[in-house]
Amino acid sequence: MAALVGLAAGKRGVLAHPERHTRLWRVLCLVGFPVGLAGAVMFATTGGTTGLDAVALALTVLTAPLLAAAYVATLFQVFPTRLGAAVSRALAPAGRLALSNYLGQSVICAVIFTGWGFGLIGRVSPLTAVLVAVAVFAAQVLISAWWMRRHHYGPVEWLLRAVTNASVPPWRRAAA
Repeated sequence: MAALVGLAAGKRGVLAHPERHTRLWRVLCLVGFPVGLAGAVMFATTGGTTGLDAVALALTVLTAPLLAAAYVATLFQVFPTRLGAAVSRALAPAGRLALSNYLGQSVICAVIFTGWGFGLIGRVSPLTAVLVAVAVFAAQVLISAWWMRRHHYGPVEWLLRAVTNASVPPWRRAAA
């Protein structure tokens, strides 16, 4: 279903020309946030993944895409503003290293929280876990900006491109 929605959005140029679809973004926010947040509250209050019954699971599966769409719609409304453009520019390097950052987050958080690392899962408050996640991402944003000034691609993205194209892409940017 999500693939069909994505195909339809692509065919209509919704993501290529978001400025032409401001009414859609508003509707997605007005519908997606209340419905999606209701599903998220149901998910959280029924025990998350540990105590989820079939009805709560079905509700979560149906409402989560609406919440995600509302988040995307919000970004499409914020990014054209001056503040949104500044945030977009600041986050762009991290987006260019998305796979490297994802794998890095996975390793860092596994070391911090799992038994083959420090084993802090369940020993720190949810707020502390969120603060650790924010700190890891903030560090990755800074490192990504530094990296992209010197390289064309992230390390994993470079490897993926080399394998996919069966050629060695340039590793470093030419000196300015």
